[in-house]
Amino acid sequence: MIMNPFIFSLLLLGISLGAKQTKPNIILLMGDDHGWEEVGYNGHPYVKTPNLDKMAAAGLRLDNFYAQPSCSPTRGSVLTGRHPNRYGVFRPGYSIRPKETTIAHLLKDAGYATAHFGKWHVGPVKKSSPTSPGAMGFEHWLSHDNFFEMDPVFSLNGGPPRKFYGESSEILIDEAMKYIENKKNKLT
Repeated sequence: MIMNPFIFSLLLLGISLGAKQTKPNIILLMGDDHGWEEVGYNGHPYVKTPNLDKMAAAGLRLDNFYAQPSCSPTRGSVLTGRHPNRYGVFRPGYSIRPKETTIAHLLKDAGYATAHFGKWHVGPVKKSSPTSPGAMGFEHWLSHDNFFEMDPVFSLNGGPPRKFYGESSEILIDEAMKYIENKKNKLT
């Protein structure tokens, strides 16, 4: 597997749970400190991203997203569709307001299974937090509050931290693929 030189920090999954799949499955990948040009499908001369290139060719590409100047406000804007002044994350270290409606809430209400894998950074990931991935609409999560790389420590569904061995992007993608397969098998 050829890995990208950045960490996938947000992986939002919306898996259609209907008997007949009439809605598309949704996978949103967000790279931490990842520039628009740092993928093969945008013409980077050295970075090789064959799997992302295939996804870009076969799926919907969102090429015109205006990010905030740092990671937490960007995450909050992706989750809520709102400006940081509206949801309270002005820079790293702030938690999203507990009453915010997120894309995960909306997908869940529309019959999707929702999951988050990776860097949360808009509040604590422990289950009791009013701003955990679970409180923000994700039914399943394998997440960390902030930065991680090699041999990361993640919380599964808000449980106690657990160390995983290996490169974090590979761990998250592997765990996301297991989640997708599990959901797919439950539908058949």
